[in-house]
Amino acid sequence: MLTLPSFCSPRSLSFVLALCAAQIGASKDLVSPGDEALRHHLSFLADTNVVPGLVSTWPMSSEDLNQALEVASEKQLSPSERASLIAAQEILVSSEDKRSTLYQLRLATSHEELRGFASDARYRHQAGLDYQLDLTERIHGRLSLALAEDSLGNRSTILDNSYIAFDWNDWTYGLGRIDRWWGPGWQTSLILSNNARPSPGAFISRNTMSASDLPIVEKLGPWGLTVFGNQLEGNRHIPHAKLLGFRFVAQPLENLEIGFSRTAQWGGEGRPESLSNLWKLITGQDNRGDDGIGLDGANEPGNQLAGVDWRWTVNLAETPITIYGQLIGEDEAGGLPSRHLGMLGIEMPLVTSLTHGRLFVEASDTTMRFWDDPIPNSAYNHTIYQSGYRYYGDVIGASSDNDSRTLTLGGYHETDKLGSLTWKAVYARINRDGIESGNQIAPNGTNTLLLSFDYTKPLNENASVHFGGYHSRNPIAQHTDFSDTGLSIGISLLK
Repeated sequence: MLTLPSFCSPRSLSFVLALCAAQIGASKDLVSPGDEALRHHLSFLADTNVVPGLVSTWPMSSEDLNQALEVASEKQLSPSERASLIAAQEILVSSEDKRSTLYQLRLATSHEELRGFASDARYRHQAGLDYQLDLTERIHGRLSLALAEDSLGNRSTILDNSYIAFDWNDWTYGLGRIDRWWGPGWQTSLILSNNARPSPGAFISRNTMSASDLPIVEKLGPWGLTVFGNQLEGNRHIPHAKLLGFRFVAQPLENLEIGFSRTAQWGGEGRPESLSNLWKLITGQDNRGDDGIGLDGANEPGNQLAGVDWRWTVNLAETPITIYGQLIGEDEAGGLPSRHLGMLGIEMPLVTSLTHGRLFVEASDTTMRFWDDPIPNSAYNHTIYQSGYRYYGDVIGASSDNDSRTLTLGGYHETDKLGSLTWKAVYARINRDGIESGNQIAPNGTNTLLLSFDYTKPLNENASVHFGGYHSRNPIAQHTDFSDTGLSIGISLLK
C-alpha cells in the first residue's frame, strides 16, 4: 500500500515544527480560510478592480497579497477603497508579526453544525497557539497546536493548520494539515470546505496572482493553480484512502473569476495503487466497463467530484454587485462532470459613513441532478468508499451533507470603534427524504431555521475578545446530544 511520507504524520509534523520553532519570526504565511474581515476587504478591492480578482481559493499566499496591496497603495483610490486597503494590510501585518505568537482560548456550550466560511469552532472547548516560522528566505511554516474537547467530552491534541513549506520561483511546495475552501460561496463549498478537519498531506500551489507571458495562458489573465495529495484516517471502510485535489482559477475578464476543481478518493488498504491505476483516474477512465476496468469494481480507480464555479461582478449605481455560483458533478459522462450539485448566490458591499461591510444571499442543493429528475441518497456516497466523501465522519464538501437544501442570508459589518459583527440566518431542509443514506448531521432528516452571530471587539492592537451564539428551531444533529442553542466566548492575544 502506498503511504505518505512519515513526515506527514501528526507526530512527525509536530516534532519537525518544534525543532523549527527555535527560529524566531515569520514574514510569510499561508492565509487560511475563516477570516471574514480579510475576505470582505479583499473582495471589495477585487470587485472595484484595485487588486486581481482571485478571491475564491483559500489558503492564499500572504507574500503575494502584500505585494498586490503594495501596488494598489500607489493608485488613486476612493475613501472606501483606501479603508479596505488599510484594513487588509493591518490584518496581514498582525498575522505575520515576527515578534508574536498568537494565543487563543475558546469556550462554547456546543458547536454550530452548519459551518460556513467563518472559522467557527469545531469543538466545545479549545485552547491553542499559532506560531509563525520564517526559517530562511524560502522556507516558512506554522505550528498550530491546540487542546480540544468535543461535545461528547472526548479530548484530543490537534495540529490542524500546521505546515512547513518551501518557495521556489512562483511556486510553494509543502507538507502539513491545511484547511481549504474552494469556491465563491460564503456558506457553502460543494467540493472542498473547512467543514471537516484538514487531513495531512503534501501540496503544490502557485503563490502569485499575476498573469503569465506563456502562449495561450496569457489570454487567461491572473491565474492560480493548486494540487494536493492527502491521506484520510485509518478508522474508515477503506482505511488510509487518499484524497487528491486539483484547482485552476483565472480572471479572463476584469469582472469575471472562474475556477475549475477536481477531487478524488483513491487507493487505501485493499485497493489498487499502481501508477497505471492512478493514470486511469486522472484521465477519467474510471467507470466500470471502461477499458481495463472490471464490472465487479475490483480495480475501479476511485470516487471523483469535479466542476466549475464563478464570480461575475457588475456595477449598478456605482455599487459592485457580484453573482456567483458553483456546479459540481458527482459522476462523469463523456469525459465531463455529470449529475451535478448546485449553489447560487449574490453579494454586495454595504459601505456607509458608519460601517464597512457586506450582505449576501446564497442557495444550495446537494441532491444529485437537483434541477431535473433528482437522484437522492447518492451525493458524497460511494459503493466502494462506503465511509463516503468524509473525514472523521464530517463531510469534506457542503456542511449540510447530502440531499439538503439551504437558503442563507448573511452579513459582515465593522466600524473603527465598535468592532465587527458577522451574522446569518439559514433555512435548511437537511436529508429531505429522511432516509439514512450517509447524512451525518440529520440521518432521519429535519427542517430548521438557524440564526447565528459572532462579534469581535479589539481591546488593543494585540488583544481581542469574541462573543458568539446560535439558535436553531429544531435540533440538527439528531443522533447526538447537540443542543439547539449554543453560546461561545473567546480571547485572542498576540504576545
